[in-house]
Amino acid sequence: MAQKANAPKKSNSWGILNFFDHGFSWVSFAIVIGCALTLVYLLQSLVMCRAGKYISVHTLSSMVTQSDPSFTPEQKPLPSPLQQPPSTLSPAPKQGTHLARIVFGIAGAAKNWPNRKEYIRRWYSLDKSTRAIVWLDREVNGTWEKDVPPFKVSEDISNYPFNLRKRTATRIARIVSETFRLGLPDVDWFVMGDDDTFFFPENLVKVLSKYDSRKMYYIGSNSETHTQNVLFSFNMAFGGGGFAISYPLAAELAHMQDACLARYPDLFGSDERIFVCMSELGVSLTKELGFHQMDIQGNAMGMLAAHPQAPLVSIHHMDLIQPIFPGLTKYAAIDHLLEAARVESASVLQQSVCYADGQKWSISVSWGYVVQVYKGFLTPRELETPLRTFSSIKRRNDKVEFPFNTREPPKELCKRPAMFYMKTVKSTKSTNSPGSLLESVYLRNEDLKQTRASCEKDLQPLTTVRRIRILKEPVANSWFETPRRSCCKVKAWSDDSIELRLSDCQAGETLMSSIH
Repeated sequence: MAQKANAPKKSNSWGILNFFDHGFSWVSFAIVIGCALTLVYLLQSLVMCRAGKYISVHTLSSMVTQSDPSFTPEQKPLPSPLQQPPSTLSPAPKQGTHLARIVFGIAGAAKNWPNRKEYIRRWYSLDKSTRAIVWLDREVNGTWEKDVPPFKVSEDISNYPFNLRKRTATRIARIVSETFRLGLPDVDWFVMGDDDTFFFPENLVKVLSKYDSRKMYYIGSNSETHTQNVLFSFNMAFGGGGFAISYPLAAELAHMQDACLARYPDLFGSDERIFVCMSELGVSLTKELGFHQMDIQGNAMGMLAAHPQAPLVSIHHMDLIQPIFPGLTKYAAIDHLLEAARVESASVLQQSVCYADGQKWSISVSWGYVVQVYKGFLTPRELETPLRTFSSIKRRNDKVEFPFNTREPPKELCKRPAMFYMKTVKSTKSTNSPGSLLESVYLRNEDLKQTRASCEKDLQPLTTVRRIRILKEPVANSWFETPRRSCCKVKAWSDDSIELRLSDCQAGETLMSSIH
């Protein structure tokens, strides 16, 4: 036995050597092997990073935590080879949209079609790629014109198993869902509007291009009458101004809308019914200031001439306001504004401020629409505040009736602005700078006899001015992301005309730089 104990030991064919002879257990052996494998895994990951397959700090941290139970949050993870994860880690956001990928759902009624089609015809024919469907309560007698969108009759909801106290509002609220269920191809957005909503499609495309249509968006704006927002909601898109719903959100809405509507039989309008379903889906309103419900009456000049720094997307209730250009019918006035939109849609109604002869004259330009010239000095803040030339939808004119700041028109005749309305717009070549310029001409509209009689001396040399010519640089694409007013300079002032130049503000330049 002694000889057997002293016999030489066999060599370990697995290379473990005398590991267990030194007092180590199988548990210790397993821990060593686990640590070694972890180290090899991490080294392999780092090599992959250097080869272009990057991982983030969060990924490395997760790897270490999962492979080593002793890792704690206080310990720092292995250093990442990049300061920030590259864009290849996740799919890039969808860049923009196109008019052909937007489908308009227009709420109409057969009895109103003979008049309302004139609004739709004008904006629908601006671009051949426009896709729209007019949803009616019944078929229309006669031949359907080729220059208006096709129509469909809304689904019959008379047999729905819930009380429909406001059947028309419910029918209109379901238009987005019905349009979605048509299964139209290549759609990013569904845009809802009324048959008297006037859209500016090119501007709508620019606005919606800021958002990723693969995500859930509900985009629109509020009412211009304060009490309307109080009665319904400041978080609701008013339907007459139009609103946009992204494709994924429309899919969710179509799936649940009928059950949602059954829970709210007492609501007033179709847009309120859409809003409560958006609330149930957990999607809030994204506000865009270019959608205009136009819950006002009277002369809309004061509001339009101080338009927000946002593309003009829609105008509603054209039957409730005076024609936007004096002396024209409502349809002719729209056609006239479209002359400017065809030259450059983004610039329409965009406001600039000029000063002439120090602080003696203040000039407000609403491009493609109107120029107002005031005697004396008004700050940019004053000029960008709308003149209260209009009333609320309730026919009230006090400043508390509106959810935005307004100012009262001057009562003294000599302090009122001289009004110059757009006559012509065209694109012209520039001799002093590359590219083209936008040339617009504005003619005086007011009764000069009354002005001359009362204020001729005070308003010299403005009294004899009949024409204002403006040269403007086209809008850059960056303006849609970070809008800024154009800077304005008075280039010439003669007995009968004024010439202005609008351009991007340079470094250190402000709207008041022309005063100095």
